[in-house]
Amino acid sequence: MRLGVCTSCFGDVGLPEVLRWAGQAGFGAVDLPAPPIRGAETWHHGSAVAVAGLDGPGRDAFLAALDSAGLQAACLACDVPLLDADADRAGRARDHLGRVVEMAGVLGVPVVRLPILRSPAMTAGDAIAEAARRLEPILETAEAGDVRLAIDTDPHVGRDRPDVPAGAAFCPELWEKLFTHVRSEAVGLALDPGPLRWQGIDPVSALTDYAEKIVHLPVRDAETMALRRQDCGILRPGGGWWRYRLPGLGEVDWRRLLDRARELGVAAALAIDHADPTYQANLDAMKSGLALSRRLLAQWLA
Repeated sequence: MRLGVCTSCFGDVGLPEVLRWAGQAGFGAVDLPAPPIRGAETWHHGSAVAVAGLDGPGRDAFLAALDSAGLQAACLACDVPLLDADADRAGRARDHLGRVVEMAGVLGVPVVRLPILRSPAMTAGDAIAEAARRLEPILETAEAGDVRLAIDTDPHVGRDRPDVPAGAAFCPELWEKLFTHVRSEAVGLALDPGPLRWQGIDPVSALTDYAEKIVHLPVRDAETMALRRQDCGILRPGGGWWRYRLPGLGEVDWRRLLDRARELGVAAALAIDHADPTYQANLDAMKSGLALSRRLLAQWLA
């Protein structure tokens, strides 16, 4: 199980610089955002991969940068509005996802991570059913390229409305719906323990029950504040009684979680997803927090 980092937290910092730092900091893998970027003239845009720039020379430069840093590209993250009510926007989202999946196969990247995002007017179950229908043509590309689609388990609270989860696959009950509608082995889960923890779902039990479906682990930790919850209740828009922390600094039992993953043969890459407000003052603070979290997790991955 490789320990990596999600590069999205680096924002506008150039991806070559991010890859060099990640390798020097001891990481072994990266989870790379691959958003739609028009007119890309190179293989990167800020800390993201520009799929349109991954032609022959761009592809060679990307792979050389990974190799020089001693990194594996574990995942391409494709955050597109697949279920947009506007047919043109939804079509462009589906086309881009297809290109990302195809490029992942060419590059040998094993996983493409994507959320199932819904409007507040659509139930989570309906969103999953519709996403399954729209993913059908892309699954053929994924299967042909030996790529797994990892459905993001983040509820994305506050994305559209502060009190409604925009992510449709945020709990085990909804994962059951997902795998009822999608039978392809190309579809699995990108299991994030942090959101499960603040929802009151035991991450270790969730990993145990769905070990065969977990193909990627973009990881955050979470801290809950009982006194604050007593004042505002669990329905306070945007939370307020919980916050994300770097893995190892919150309430997830990483020793048990990683031990269980090893026991059950979960081979997914582990990618730290930085959303910790304590380490976001500047770039140096962010790097310091990521390095600290890497050290904390590494003791249970040795």
